[in-house]
Amino acid sequence: MKNIFLIPLMFLTFLSLTACSPADDDSIIPEIPEQPENPGNGDSDDNNSEEPTDPTSGGNGRYLVLFTSRSGNTERMANEIRGQLDCDILEVEPQTAFEEDYNAMLERAREELDAIKQGNYPAVKTSMEDFESYDLVFVGYPIWYGSMATTMQSFLHGHASKLEGKRIALFATSGGSGISSSLREAETLCPDSEILDQALLLTSSSLSQMEIRVAEWLEGIGVGLEEPENSDVTSLKMNIVVGSQTISATMEDNAAARDLLSRLPMEVTLNDYNNTTEKIFYPNPELELDGVTRGCAPVPGDITIYAPWGNVAIFCKSWSHSNDLIKMGHIDGDGIEVLSVPGDVPVRFERTE
Repeated sequence: MKNIFLIPLMFLTFLSLTACSPADDDSIIPEIPEQPENPGNGDSDDNNSEEPTDPTSGGNGRYLVLFTSRSGNTERMANEIRGQLDCDILEVEPQTAFEEDYNAMLERAREELDAIKQGNYPAVKTSMEDFESYDLVFVGYPIWYGSMATTMQSFLHGHASKLEGKRIALFATSGGSGISSSLREAETLCPDSEILDQALLLTSSSLSQMEIRVAEWLEGIGVGLEEPENSDVTSLKMNIVVGSQTISATMEDNAAARDLLSRLPMEVTLNDYNNTTEKIFYPNPELELDGVTRGCAPVPGDITIYAPWGNVAIFCKSWSHSNDLIKMGHIDGDGIEVLSVPGDVPVRFERTE
C-alpha cells in the first residue's frame, strides 16, 4: 500500500511547490522592504490615504505611469516608459509593506487574492485626486499567481470612477506567467475605461531587452514623445564654420538635435578621438535625450551623441553599430573633408537663416 500512494503524494508536493514559484513575482532583482506589520483588508473606499499623492512631473503632461513593484523589476520598466516619454509617474504603495521573506509574501498575496474575490481589497496608501489632464494612463504591476498584483487591483478598484472614459495601457513583469488574466481583471475593475488590447509583458528571459521592447510597444500603441515647442528652432539646418570655410549640416528631428540647435551660436573645439575616427566635444549642460531613438552605425559625416558620456561625436570614418550612439544629423555633401584633418579643430556652430 505504501507504494500505491507514494507517487500521488510526491505529485501533490510538486504542485504545492510550483504554485509558489518565483515565476509569478517580479523578484529577479531582490530588495529589502520595510518590516511587515499586520495586513488589513476592507472596502477600497477606505483604503486610500486621505491626502492625494502628487505624481512626479515630467515634461510631457499628457501621460501618467502608475506602477507597483515589490522587488524592482516593474519599477525599472515604469521608469523606462517614463524616460522614453518624459511623462509623469506615480508609485502605488500598499498600506503595509510586503514581507521580506519570499514565502511569507507569497502567502500574503494568496490570502489577499482570495479576499478580493470576496470583495475585500487590501489597503493602499496612494491616491489620486483626478486624471483629467491625462490622455493615457499606463498601469504596471507584477503578476502573482497569474493575477494582477493586489496593490494595483485595490488602487484601480478605488479609482474606477475617476478613470471613467480614460485610455489605460497595461504593462507587467513575471517570471513566466501570462498577462491575459490580468487584462480581464483590469476590464472588470475599470468597466468604464478603455483598456488597450496591446499590453506589454516582460518575463525573466526578456528583461534584458527592456529598452527596445518598450520603444516598440509605445510605437505600436501610437504613443511617442512630443518634442517641446520652441519657436526659436524653426529649421533643422545649421552651419559649421571652420576657419574661413563654412559647411552645412541637416539635423534629425529629435530632442537632442533640437536642444543643440536651440543653443546656437556655439563655439567649441573638436578633439581628435579614436585615432582620428571622430571629432568630439562635451556640451554643458548635456543634451536632452528623452525619447530619442538609440543605436546607429555611423558613416563619415554623421553627427551623433554617445549617450553614456554625453559627448557629441562627428564621425570622419565609418564605425561599427553601437546601441549607445544616437544620430543627431549629417554634414551635407563632402563637407566632412574639412574636419578630416589630424589634430584639434576650433569650430563655430551657427543657425541658418
